[in-house]
Amino acid sequence: MTQAAGHEEDLTSLRAQNAEAFTRLVASHQGIVLGLGQSLGFFGADLDDAAAEVFVAVYKSLPGFEGRSALSTWIYQIACRTMWKLREKRKRDRPQGSTEDRADPATPTPARLAEEADVRERLWAAVAELEPRQATAVELYYRRDWPLERIAETMGCPIGTVKTHLFRARERLRNSLRQEDLFA
Repeated sequence: MTQAAGHEEDLTSLRAQNAEAFTRLVASHQGIVLGLGQSLGFFGADLDDAAAEVFVAVYKSLPGFEGRSALSTWIYQIACRTMWKLREKRKRDRPQGSTEDRADPATPTPARLAEEADVRERLWAAVAELEPRQATAVELYYRRDWPLERIAETMGCPIGTVKTHLFRARERLRNSLRQEDLFA
C-alpha cells in the first residue's frame, strides 16, 4: 500500500470517527496541543482539561474535515480557538489578583532543554501573560519552528499580521524581562 493510500484510509477512518484512528491522532498531536496550552498559561490539571476540550472539539468536527489544509494545521486551528476561549473564560471567572494559574516552579516546562532552567521558566511565564494571539505566534514560531506562512494559515490572518504579533510579543517580553533583570 502506498503512503498516500494509507493517508486516505486514515482520513476515512477519522471522518467515520473510528476510535483507534482517533487514538493515533491524539497521540501524534498531543505534544503540540499541550505546548500551546503551556504557552497560554495552562498548567497541571487545567492544561489536561484544556487539551481534552480541544480533542473533543476535534472529534466532533472530524466528519466535516474537508482536507483543504494539512490535518495538523486544522487541528491546531481548533486548538487555538478552543484555548483562546478557555483562557478568556478563565480570566472572567477568576477573582481579581488571583495567581492560581501561574506556573508552579516545580512543574516541568519546555525550558528543561535550556542551560538556565530558571531563566527559561520565567521567559515562558512571561509568554503566558501575552495577548493570546501573540503567545500563539511565539509558540508556533520559536518553539515549533513553523514558517510564517503556516502560522498565518493556522491563525487565519495575513503574514504581515503574524509578523506584527511577533514584533509586539518580543517588545513586551523584552520589557517584562528587563523588569526582572533577566534582559539587558
